[in-house]
Amino acid sequence: MSHTKWEYKIVDHSNSTSMGYTNPETEDFKELHKDNNWKLEMMNIEINKLGEDGWEMVGINGNNEIYFKRMQAS
Repeated sequence: MSHTKWEYKIVDHSNSTSMGYTNPETEDFKELHKDNNWKLEMMNIEINKLGEDGWEMVGINGNNEIYFKRMQAS
């Protein structure tokens, strides 16, 4: 009997740098999305990228961390 093996990822979404953006990229993003909540837009983009890579959101906590899992490749 084989068991499904998972890998896990914790993502800090407290600021743009923790989401992988440099300061100049963040400033460009803020300018592009100035009529919207730029941080929410940035988080949506990054979460969707993880989903495209097979990551499934499984939880959040009050410390700006989002938990993801995906099946390990065989």
